Amino acid sequence: MTALTIDGSTRQYGIVGDPITQVKTPELMNAFFQQNGINTVCVPLQVAAATFDSSLRGIMALGNVAGLVITVPHKVRACALADTLSAQAQRVGAVNVLRRDAQGAWLGDMFDGAGLVAGLQAEVFTLRGQHVKQLGGSGAAVIFALLAAGVAALTLCDPNGDAAQAQVDRINAHYPNGPARVSTAPADLDGIDLLINCSPVGMQPGEGLPAPFTVFSPALQAVDIIMHPPETPLIARSRQACCRATNGRPMIEGQLAAFLTFFGLNAKESPCRH
Repeated sequence: MTALTIDGSTRQYGIVGDPITQVKTPELMNAFFQQNGINTVCVPLQVAAATFDSSLRGIMALGNVAGLVITVPHKVRACALADTLSAQAQRVGAVNVLRRDAQGAWLGDMFDGAGLVAGLQAEVFTLRGQHVKQLGGSGAAVIFALLAAGVAALTLCDPNGDAAQAQVDRINAHYPNGPARVSTAPADLDGIDLLINCSPVGMQPGEGLPAPFTVFSPALQAVDIIMHPPETPLIARSRQACCRATNGRPMIEGQLAAFLTFFGLNAKESPCRH
């Protein structure tokens, strides 16, 4: 394996979020760069909401920053910083990657949903025909990708009921049979085959389940997209009930190939200098 060397020619990518200590994208991307001798590095950048616009505009003005990965809570706000949005980003109303093109313009795209679907399929989760409950309305990309993968219906639960309903209305406009709906009963799992937590509940020490669940059927599949801690209260409860369960790592791994393609990175890039 080629040693990682940073010099004046190193191209930089950043992952922007708040908090940022839980992210695994730098670990995966930097391993790829090192294995393939690519003179590029991905670094975590903690940016608070109060300084998001000014911070991102400053970072994007740096000549050797070629792209950014955007994570919570900035995915919606980052749309305004893109000169062009992909069709998927426009549908979802959020981005999780920004790329500078040869003319200096920035393109935004969204791979959260596609990454999760690819990761779950690699982990042999059943998607087609399933009835899904999603906690947290910020995961619109996940909803679109799940419906495209053939789930039968999706129920969205979010404390902001009006925003959740607007989200569902936008999604159903693309699907004539209206497979998405809003529920105010997040703990009700009757008829649910797949439970996905897209909320941040479970990330902080001492936080419990994202909803007051009681009994889990062993047939239930459970996903918590939180990366840290690796076993959230939801994942722990699911595994105790012998459910198929995973944290967000398959989602990140499922996105890696899409990120590298979007950024135009491959093993034929210029090797690291020593």
